Amino acid sequence: MSQSPIADPLLSVEQVEVFYEQSILALRGVSLQVGKGQMVALLGANGAGKSTTLKAISSLVRAERGEVTTGRIVYQGQEITEADPASLVLAGLAQVLEGRHCFTHLSVEQNLLIGGFAGRPSRKVLSQRLERIYGYFPRLRLLRKRLTGYTSGGEQQMVAIGRALMSEPRLLLLDEPSMGLAPQVVEEIFDILSRLNREEGLSLLVAEQNINIALDYAQYAFVLENGRVVDEGSAAELAAREDLHTYYLGAVG
Repeated sequence: MSQSPIADPLLSVEQVEVFYEQSILALRGVSLQVGKGQMVALLGANGAGKSTTLKAISSLVRAERGEVTTGRIVYQGQEITEADPASLVLAGLAQVLEGRHCFTHLSVEQNLLIGGFAGRPSRKVLSQRLERIYGYFPRLRLLRKRLTGYTSGGEQQMVAIGRALMSEPRLLLLDEPSMGLAPQVVEEIFDILSRLNREEGLSLLVAEQNINIALDYAQYAFVLENGRVVDEGSAAELAAREDLHTYYLGAVG
């Protein structure tokens, strides 16, 4: 197993265990790192613990009667294991949940604006942030007045990502962004994420079952199985490993 060579990580998860309802052990000593300006993939089959890991980092696990019982999570040099989720958004850590969770009765632009209200920016700043999002997602500019419920799954995923980007995060957590989407749309979304990483230095931790697309774009990856990290390495190194499909991921992707 290769070891992540990050001396001063933006995010460090250290031997974290998570229990749900004080009885169900979901994570078993998970450790991982994300460097500044790095795109990291978190790979694993359904039920491996990917979503729980992201929600532990963003403090959303408590909303599902979960609790980090052991270990700690450090972001920008500060421990955030027990942090309030809203304070993490203000500190530059945002998450896009699995399943998109758009407000379907609101327009595309209204959905995006909701993501920008943290910290109470001025109208001018909100307008500048919107323009930035539309620059990366030109399709959303065309759809800005449309009710989000009348857009496609891929467009709703773009809205969900754009909404998270409106808070101007330094670290973006994404949970299964490819789920249920056509391959062409998935590639379009990952191209945009790659641009954000490359052009703006946005750090990303992307939980994915689709290992082919994840390893095409990430620089480093961790593999989860039954709530444990069972492998890690550079994306190129792991992409060459056929046993990942067989043993850990059931030939997903």
